[in-house]
Amino acid sequence: MHITRREFLGFAGVLGLSAGASARIAPRGGKNGSFQIAVLGDLHILDERSMDLVRKAAGQIAAAKDVRLAVVAGDLATDAKRSELNLAKEALKNLPVPCLAVPGNHDVEPRAARPFGHFENVFGPLHWVRDQDGWTLIGLNSCEGASSNVTIPAGELDWLRKRVNTINNNRPIALILHHPLNPNTKAYRVKNADAVLDIFSGKNLKLAAAGHYHGNQSEERNGVLFTTTACCSSTRGNFDGTAAKGYRLFTFDGDSVSSEFVEVAP
Repeated sequence: MHITRREFLGFAGVLGLSAGASARIAPRGGKNGSFQIAVLGDLHILDERSMDLVRKAAGQIAAAKDVRLAVVAGDLATDAKRSELNLAKEALKNLPVPCLAVPGNHDVEPRAARPFGHFENVFGPLHWVRDQDGWTLIGLNSCEGASSNVTIPAGELDWLRKRVNTINNNRPIALILHHPLNPNTKAYRVKNADAVLDIFSGKNLKLAAAGHYHGNQSEERNGVLFTTTACCSSTRGNFDGTAAKGYRLFTFDGDSVSSEFVEVAP
């Protein structure tokens, strides 16, 4: 698959979040080749005090021996400030595995010359593709400015289409983005979600993991697992009225995937 030089350089910078730590640990992996990915989101970092819960989440992820990757599904910041994003990166720095991220609407400065400038400078590319143990993982930028209800722009869909077209039809795919594609999400479903999913027609999409809706939702449709997760934030609450904060742990086994919510105590 084709990755531009700019994307490669940004991707390499993101891997630098945990390069030092990962060099000191033994390779991770579950039984019979299974592995896990931790997805957390909606951190809404505001100040140093709001880093504590994220640090605890990173510590729990570090203790899970089968986790090979962590992904933040957007809204790392509160007001898209460079200082907030720097604090988010600092809170995640002790992860012993690579950490990738996609932006959320709170990571965008719509009036700036480079609306995603701070995010790119701190966390790297807005979208990415990663091969992981027989799977292809895709991080998608679902943002339309700083809107909560979005139509993913045509340019982003073009980027996605080109990448998906290079993937073997039988290879399992996991898609991670901020705004949900869940057919029955309680709120915020991407307006052109069906067009996004159509791009995977004839491919082996198995997972569409999102944030934005602060609440645990999980459903399966046509062989695809759709999820949202409670926020991992001490500055925001959950939209579904629940109190538990945390992250979602995905277990990949062959071409199947399952998930569980992991609570992080305040």
